[in-house]
Amino acid sequence: MQVTIIGTGLIGSSIGMALRAKHGGKITVVGYDSNQKAHDGARKIGAVDRSEWNLDAAVENADVMIVATPANAVYDIFEVAGPYLKEGALVMDTASTKRAILDWAEDLLPSHVAFVGTNPLTGSGLSGQKDANASLFQGKQFAVIAPVRTPPHAMKAATKLIEDLGAKAFFMDVDEHDSFSAAVNGLPAILGASLISAASESPAWGEISRFIGTDFHAITQPVLQDPAVTHATAVTNPDMMVHWLDQVINRLQAVKAGIQDEETRYDTDGPLADLFVNAWEQRLKLDAGIMPGRPTSENTLPTAGEGMMGLFLGRLGANMLTRKEAKDDPTKYDRRRMR
Repeated sequence: MQVTIIGTGLIGSSIGMALRAKHGGKITVVGYDSNQKAHDGARKIGAVDRSEWNLDAAVENADVMIVATPANAVYDIFEVAGPYLKEGALVMDTASTKRAILDWAEDLLPSHVAFVGTNPLTGSGLSGQKDANASLFQGKQFAVIAPVRTPPHAMKAATKLIEDLGAKAFFMDVDEHDSFSAAVNGLPAILGASLISAASESPAWGEISRFIGTDFHAITQPVLQDPAVTHATAVTNPDMMVHWLDQVINRLQAVKAGIQDEETRYDTDGPLADLFVNAWEQRLKLDAGIMPGRPTSENTLPTAGEGMMGLFLGRLGANMLTRKEAKDDPTKYDRRRMR
């Protein structure tokens, strides 16, 4: 059995390493990459058995072709490699957008091959071939999105390959996939790029950079992935990206209005505080593995005793004397802390 991997960066090389570790000499992993450094490096790190300099030679004997490139490179690969794929071959990809790729598979791949789209949800924060490893997918999930005409045996083969990587396949609708992926993959990279662009283009950037700490590094971390990936994620999924950008822009506009409003900016039950508190609660629920639910407007109300003390001690004093540790829900914020 031959598996050909097109694109030997982090994902492609990790797939090759995992398959070789699982099957040893029972399969042959062939690599191809248009980047000479990545092409040469794949063999050196043990991601492939051999590399081919020509795409047609890399795929002509492949039982499985896995395209692990940025999404916008998939079109050209399908167009060039398609005529050389043997009958019954399985084609997979690992891009983070799928609607465009499913259309390209339908238009460009020959009818005698099957296509299954996948998206490995590694959440690793790693980048580049240097971080590739055989355990990258261990215990992780693979989203699987396939055309209606994909035969059952191809789905079974794709699922088996994903399991061989140590991952678990789950199946989903292509529109849902692209929307969800835009929200949690594409959007963070765009926001991080916008933040560092705004700050670094300031004439005071040299002085500003002295204030940079872990928060700034965390927010801009997605910018370190290959810009080709970020660009491809945006341009191959434009409507979903615009939808989620609109959601964030609306909230930024609300924050701006709340900060500018002299009457409500200090109100701990106001819209500005609502946004910060709801975000704090949802992030804690996410970290705790609690399925996010619909946001609520429930606030902590003062008791009669607290109201009476407030007449004598003021609101701050009453809160300091009566504040109790939350015992029922650690993800619920006590707004009295804001006063």
